[in-house]
Amino acid sequence: MADVATADRPTLYTIPAHRAFADALVAGLTRRAGRDPLALARALVVLPNNRAVKAVTEAFVRASGGGLVLPRLVALGDPEMGEAVGAALDPADDIDPPLPAVPPYQRRMILARLVSEERAREGHPVDVAEAVRLAGELARTLDQLLVEEVPPTKLRDIELGPELTEHWRRALATFEIVLQRWPGELARLERIDAATRRSALLDRLAQRWRSAPPAGIVCAAGVTDSAPAVARLLRCIADMPQGMV
Repeated sequence: MADVATADRPTLYTIPAHRAFADALVAGLTRRAGRDPLALARALVVLPNNRAVKAVTEAFVRASGGGLVLPRLVALGDPEMGEAVGAALDPADDIDPPLPAVPPYQRRMILARLVSEERAREGHPVDVAEAVRLAGELARTLDQLLVEEVPPTKLRDIELGPELTEHWRRALATFEIVLQRWPGELARLERIDAATRRSALLDRLAQRWRSAPPAGIVCAAGVTDSAPAVARLLRCIADMPQGMV
């Protein structure tokens, strides 16, 4: 890995395109750990997805020779933030944890009910299959907005050509279900959207690490997610004494 950091800048590294990414990453982390056999065991490596975790694990196995204790490998793109993430992102002893996420299937069924009710009110009823399909589209749109931290009300400000105005008006009328009624459904369930919870967990982690950076190596590698919460966490890691991106 090529270091492009300076004393007053974040710690950033690059891996040449012609190198095998996982193997180069493992070689760099091993050199960083030095002769301390437990340095890697104390390390945390943040990766984009479970496929990257598998590739890096296999690279460690290839490079291990006589064997070693692997660092904790975290898939940042894991929507469930489950056991693989562990105490790093979702600590069990958090005194004020974010609300749990609404299950995807339950979310879609509730949105389908709201879509069906709204279309019936407008005089354009839809069958169950169409309501479920539209609910899926609404859920994906809402997730994109939540991940990018764009208020759904911003959709009203988009200026479109006159040929799309009527289509946009009808689509926005349906999306009003989310703007007006979905937050109330979440409050009733005492749940939040998974994308909102993920951003909250990432921001809490960045805040904890700014206050008390981990003693071991923390490396974020291959993460290209442009979500604001991810970008804030990457900046936090790059600024830490033992952090690198």
